[in-house]
Amino acid sequence: MKRIKIDSVAPGDILFTARPDSKLIRFATQGIVSHAMICVQHGSFIDSTMDGVQARNLQRELFEDDEKVFHFRLKEPVAPEILSNVIDYARAEIGARYSLPEAIRSVGGVRKPRSNRQFCSRLVARVYKRAGIDLVSDADYCSPEDLRRSPLLVEVPASTETVSAEELEWSRARDNPISATHRAQNAVLDAARSVDPGVENFNDLYSLLVKRPDADPIIAAALRESGYLDLWRTEFDLHPWRYVPGLIDKISGSSEDLRDYCIGTVREAYSGNIRFAVNLVLLRALHVQYPRETFRQEIDLYETLVRNDQKRREVAYKWLSDHYPDDLKRNMEQIEPHSAYWYSIVDRVEPHLAALSRHAVEAEGGTNVCSCGDKPTLDYRLVNGAETMPGVPSLRLCGDCIEIRRGMGNVLVPFLAAQ
Repeated sequence: MKRIKIDSVAPGDILFTARPDSKLIRFATQGIVSHAMICVQHGSFIDSTMDGVQARNLQRELFEDDEKVFHFRLKEPVAPEILSNVIDYARAEIGARYSLPEAIRSVGGVRKPRSNRQFCSRLVARVYKRAGIDLVSDADYCSPEDLRRSPLLVEVPASTETVSAEELEWSRARDNPISATHRAQNAVLDAARSVDPGVENFNDLYSLLVKRPDADPIIAAALRESGYLDLWRTEFDLHPWRYVPGLIDKISGSSEDLRDYCIGTVREAYSGNIRFAVNLVLLRALHVQYPRETFRQEIDLYETLVRNDQKRREVAYKWLSDHYPDDLKRNMEQIEPHSAYWYSIVDRVEPHLAALSRHAVEAEGGTNVCSCGDKPTLDYRLVNGAETMPGVPSLRLCGDCIEIRRGMGNVLVPFLAAQ
């Protein structure tokens, strides 16, 4: 058995596979691949199978020795805010059901009707199209081979590693948290579909709750009974050292593995789990206008997820700072305030701050200005954003605003380049 090396794959990359038993698909599409999936985070990818659209872990995704794996990415890199949209769109499809008839039609000449259900190549093509990138001529009906041949993609060497028999046995003996997540998500969506069969994903579920208050007790009960609200505890219980300051130096094992983990964490310090803050802000806004027990439960959940994400980031940050400061300087994600990428995030989590900074930037004719309009400025990362401004990755502040914000409880640390 083998697997893709996690560090060789970047968000937005597309992986194709060709299993020995997929000859019929490859013959029908006159191609060499039969399945497509998209990477959305360090070690995480999303695909659509007969089980629906699901997020999976590359570390646990094993391939037979005779299974071919191909690795592609955009030929021309895109701005981070565009790539972020691609990833957001892919995540939004989690839970959508698989459409076998439409997957078959993608090979034949009959191309209608077009539903909101997915199959592997449609999922990848659609999320890129929604971000303004047309990988193929028809994102609704395309095959994995059509995607592989896209002139916008370039192949890079597929980097794999052999999985030892001991590790394989260890993995099979342990519960798979990804499977538990899939079961819980499906249970919640099935409850929503008992009210409206057209629900495909959680965005559809939220729309249903707005229109149908009677669906609320059904979905709220499914959230509790499925275990969905407690899924985070599995990761926390397995790896408490990732979240509790001081424990990381007490664990046994390879220092290099720990170093790799911390580097991977700080590389996606803010972008990796920005969806937690975005969902939290959305749910709070929905609950104000449409009070629902489902929204309240999910608000509690996402408050926990945002806090845990912050703890994980700061534990990794401190460990690298103490042991490998040069690694931290090279790899720490620093999203420049008032950049297009920064606005793409802050517009969703703190729109008032985004509006203020735009006004200051326009008035001063440049981005090197505090949101209050004053200069000079320094760039800071917000250490305790979970408690103060969830999702805001950084701030550009003048001297007065630094003191004001610190007085408000903001814990601010200068960008590493400014230290």
